[in-house]
Amino acid sequence: MHMFNGAPNLSLDAKGRIAIPTRYRDALGSEVVITADPSGCLLLFPAAGWQPFEDRVSALPNMNPKIKAMQRMWLGYMTETEVDAAGRVVLTPEMRDYAKLDRKLQFVGQKDRFELWSEAGWQAQIALAQRSMLEDVPAELAGLSV
Repeated sequence: MHMFNGAPNLSLDAKGRIAIPTRYRDALGSEVVITADPSGCLLLFPAAGWQPFEDRVSALPNMNPKIKAMQRMWLGYMTETEVDAAGRVVLTPEMRDYAKLDRKLQFVGQKDRFELWSEAGWQAQIALAQRSMLEDVPAELAGLSV
């Protein structure tokens, strides 16, 4: 499994495409899976990495309405798409609308996948994280020294 990290800026072209940064192209391969995330971003997986995620999501108890809502979003929006010869991926209008994607995007590595954020959405997430971390440090992070 590849470890995706970093948060490069990307641009959305007039045809709704993003160019995958060169350093990630081999690891992502020629096909990716894109879906919506409840946080307001899009998730982009290498095609081979989607199945384990889908299996985990499908195994959750769907009688819980919150879990069912997340399953509907992750599985319902799921779209397989090819990476073209120039390393570009087309984002459907529905996906772009869902994540409020404009010309400037953040491509945020999250271990086994990427998050695609609008510039404004990413800045809001960073601000929220900074405020919440100052207010209440999770116990899991208390012993971490950076």
